[in-house]
Amino acid sequence: MKKIMVALVLSLCVGAVSIQAQDRKTAAGGSVSKIDDETRALVKKVWPAFIHIGGGSAVCISEDGYFLTNHHVFNEAAKPASTVVRMAGSTRKYTADAVGADPRGDIVLGKLKLEKGEKVPFAKLGDSDKVQIGDLCLSIGDPFLLSGGLSEPTITLGTITATHRFQGGYCDCLQIDTAINPGNSGGPSFNIDGEVIGINGRNIASHGKRFNTGAGYAIPANQIKQFLDALRAQEGGAYVVRHGLVGGLKLSLGSKVKGAQVERVDAESEAADAGFMAGDVITMMDQYTVFNAFRYYGVIGTKPRGSAFKFSVKRGDKTLEITARNNVPTESGQFGTIPRSDDEARKDGGGGMAGMMDPFKLPNPKSTLGVKKFERNKDRAVGGFVLQQFSEVGGEQSPLEAAGLATNDVLLTINGRKIIYACDVSDIMIAVEPKTPLQVKYLRDGKEMEATVITAESPRRNR
Repeated sequence: MKKIMVALVLSLCVGAVSIQAQDRKTAAGGSVSKIDDETRALVKKVWPAFIHIGGGSAVCISEDGYFLTNHHVFNEAAKPASTVVRMAGSTRKYTADAVGADPRGDIVLGKLKLEKGEKVPFAKLGDSDKVQIGDLCLSIGDPFLLSGGLSEPTITLGTITATHRFQGGYCDCLQIDTAINPGNSGGPSFNIDGEVIGINGRNIASHGKRFNTGAGYAIPANQIKQFLDALRAQEGGAYVVRHGLVGGLKLSLGSKVKGAQVERVDAESEAADAGFMAGDVITMMDQYTVFNAFRYYGVIGTKPRGSAFKFSVKRGDKTLEITARNNVPTESGQFGTIPRSDDEARKDGGGGMAGMMDPFKLPNPKSTLGVKKFERNKDRAVGGFVLQQFSEVGGEQSPLEAAGLATNDVLLTINGRKIIYACDVSDIMIAVEPKTPLQVKYLRDGKEMEATVITAESPRRNR
């Protein structure tokens, strides 16, 4: 990037001070030629990793076939689902499976089905925190499906126009003026070293239309890196990866102080346990400066639920260090600027785009455990659900009852996944097929017990 910027500056300076027109032409022509050569070399390096996928784009990030795209491109990912894709420069078609889905962050990790020992072209994930405003970036995509008929993807060149933008679900994104349009979604943006710095996903549309206006957004590579382990494998067999909030921490959105001011701390919460107090001002989270509450929400979404953050907090004339986890799962969708907890979203029916096409909506569960009513265990240290009422499934006994569980038992874990919130169960049921054996742990009269539960088909599966 620096080489190209120097070349551009030299081109302008030489052209401005040169006396002879021929000298200007020669100098500028030499610089432009150098820029062209470097750009072509970059394109040649990265475009073999590009993947054509349905109505959008993707990029391979490992030689064994793992790739990234947007959830709204591979929006059946949480089932999981398979699709057929093609890599740039090849006519071969691959079957691609969803491995994990982050609907809130609009990312899906997929995997190409390869022959034993087969390797494919890929691009490395770069360090998006090193990206600076004014850096050049190169984007690859399939705008308006122009690469149909086995033609190649579209290359666009632009600059980084802003960093750490908060756009709701795009919580810490890069802003670029590289031309991205419908079909570019899920495709990569690269730095001059050929590293993926972000996955393109949305732009600000003009007058209600979806055409590029010069303000596009890419999910940063460093955020994706934080989610990769969770996307590859979730406890309990779930495919959905949740973002999170620090439980019990209420911030003032209208505060004029520099930082995120704590308005309230709920008793018996993660925030209270960590030591937050009303009136505290958060100034740093990990290595990131926090200048207002919206920046807090941006940073808290850069790691999956359950991750620890180090907070620098001003309390009067003192600065304290506090560590807390984003333990409360947020709703999966992209709706609303400030993320809500999943439990809050369930209470009002999920909110969002009711009755309209929702590209971030989770699919209905495949299977069920036959629980009609439960409540969260009041003992936060133990967690779990107190089972209050079971329901028959297809005229048969509830799978949990059939496995020996009874009302007032406390369901603790499913296949090793700790049960605390409703989505801890539902995210498993989305992915698990009927008649699948699941190992559960539960409490009965203070004694921990185990059972094998055989899932039943959910009545909601095909709705």
